[in-house]
Amino acid sequence: MSLDHTKAPQEFSYASEGFSVAEILEERARKMQRRRKRVRTRATLLAVAAREIEKVGYDSLTIDHLVGQAGMVRGTFYLYFSSRSDIVKAVLRKYWALMRIHRPKGGRSIGLQASIHRASTYSVMLAARNPRLIEAREILLREDPDVAKRVATVNRIWADKIVRDLARRAPIVPDHDTLAFLSMKTRAVINMSDNLLSDMYRLSGADDRDDPLDLDLVIRVMDDLWYRALYMQDVG
Repeated sequence: MSLDHTKAPQEFSYASEGFSVAEILEERARKMQRRRKRVRTRATLLAVAAREIEKVGYDSLTIDHLVGQAGMVRGTFYLYFSSRSDIVKAVLRKYWALMRIHRPKGGRSIGLQASIHRASTYSVMLAARNPRLIEAREILLREDPDVAKRVATVNRIWADKIVRDLARRAPIVPDHDTLAFLSMKTRAVINMSDNLLSDMYRLSGADDRDDPLDLDLVIRVMDDLWYRALYMQDVG
């Protein structure tokens, strides 16, 4: 599987191909040209930040470069954001919101393995389309307690949903201890998945971006991880 970055965001099937945060925020900024100035300016800064993160990465991102690319002065930036990390966190909040909106739905109607494969594809394609934003998230996870708390909340909600599905599929109603076991196991699998997605370029040997990453291989690994760890054996 390869990425075609020439397509406009609306041409993608987000559930199967993921989305680029930068492309979506740029499109939204273009559509806000008739909105009041404050709304337009904030949307432009977010779109520029998302694009520049993917171009240069979090470590090389500077406020001077951002405002230069946006055609603004430094003082304008501080009317909306307090720091470089503040605007990157705002982009991450957009990413998490879009991730919830566009996640695959209706998994029960297509069977377990097909549902896992669709979810794996979505997660891998999101990481592949936003690699340096994922890197920025990992840096901020270590530096900013608010980001760590937000990621933990997102993962807890996801884990609770999966545990409910596991309980629904169990031959008998799981007791309290079994549910506690499933909850911890599910969170462990989510953490392993997050680590794979954040490290997949390095693990593939394509971290220099010169060699194409085999996304189908990453998806197969994700499928195998989720199915074997959580669904292969009966819950009991």
